[in-house]
Amino acid sequence: MIVEITSSLVACGVLAFAHTNKHLSWNDAQKIQRIFNNANLYVKENGKQRNIRLYTKRKIKGGTEYIFQLPYGLSVKDIEARKHVIENGLNTKTFSLDDLKDINWKKDIIPQLRALFHPSKAQKEVEFSFDGMLKIKVYDKPLPSSIEYNDAMRAIDWRVPVGLNREKVIRHDFEKRPHIVVAGATGFGKSQYLKLLITSLIQSKAKHVTFSLVDLKGGTAFQRFKDLDQTKYFARDPSEARDTLELVQQEMDAKLREVVNGGFEDVAEAGEKNRHFVMIDEAADLDKESLAIVTDIARRGRAAGYRLVYATQYPTNETLPSQVRQNIGGRVSFILETAAASLATLDEKGAEELPEIPGRAIYKRVKKETVQCPYISNEQIKERITPHVNMRGRGKDEQVSRTEKGEHSFVIEETGLSD
Repeated sequence: MIVEITSSLVACGVLAFAHTNKHLSWNDAQKIQRIFNNANLYVKENGKQRNIRLYTKRKIKGGTEYIFQLPYGLSVKDIEARKHVIENGLNTKTFSLDDLKDINWKKDIIPQLRALFHPSKAQKEVEFSFDGMLKIKVYDKPLPSSIEYNDAMRAIDWRVPVGLNREKVIRHDFEKRPHIVVAGATGFGKSQYLKLLITSLIQSKAKHVTFSLVDLKGGTAFQRFKDLDQTKYFARDPSEARDTLELVQQEMDAKLREVVNGGFEDVAEAGEKNRHFVMIDEAADLDKESLAIVTDIARRGRAAGYRLVYATQYPTNETLPSQVRQNIGGRVSFILETAAASLATLDEKGAEELPEIPGRAIYKRVKKETVQCPYISNEQIKERITPHVNMRGRGKDEQVSRTEKGEHSFVIEETGLSD
């Protein structure tokens, strides 16, 4: 009897506390509305404040989707810019009366109540979309911080893996968007992702893909791929890069003439299956002549079957000029140091606010979404590309193209795939 009376008194006290401190029992929808108000995400109309209004909500895998009606004049861009504010607010520890169900009234109540009210940070994450109504997906747990590559993620035709969201593998289709920018600060997955791209394409399109690999870090990122049957050119410094790009441009011009003379608009209409990928790591180190050729490939490469992958850890308006950006339909950005770098890559802020998790990236086509790029180990790469390594290496059988400039000769390594 005494225990029951004590339990009842404690329960009444908790209820009274919760009633007095109603903010502790707000649900996420109420929190979102309060956060919007405190963050000045509202409009004034005829002297009255117009706020977002909850239309409905529904359960989704791993969380809840809230659908709000926006007042006229409130921009989705403004809301996306406050994503970190919304997530921080949602991750404040709250108390719900439903939590009382977990209390064992036959045991010591005080420690359980302390645990109930002890502030501990949640790990909720949000995603936004807009189709006339603002949709906010609130996930109870964060996106996994590490995902290992497996063959189910490999390229399908020319659709290569970018990463995983909470539901599926997100892919970039090089037939629809023939070029892609990859940017990211050192150590967060940029070069790792380029290796994933090459490996995945080798798995899917070994008979129809070729590469020009330009690695301006001295060859460290791409060296394991230089002896592949599919690797046509391999360059390791700015001068070699310029000579490689000149050769690629000449071959692209020849292919375009062939396509046009055949009465076709592009290689797809001509029924050609082969595609050539020009992959450049640390593109910020290209000289002006090379950058001009890259711009030309971005502009005219689609019709000729030439695909550009332009990667840099220092994206600026100079290293990633508008003439290149406007012809590149896909962007993958890992964490960047500044909002200016994000603007140069994505045409909007956001990459500078990504968590410091290797492999975490924003993928943007028209809209953007956050993904976790799968990690592929060097052992996995070796296992998948070894059948395609030219065992003769680059000895007496290799072809070497030299461009004489004064007293110096610049050497471009070829694998014997030239026309």
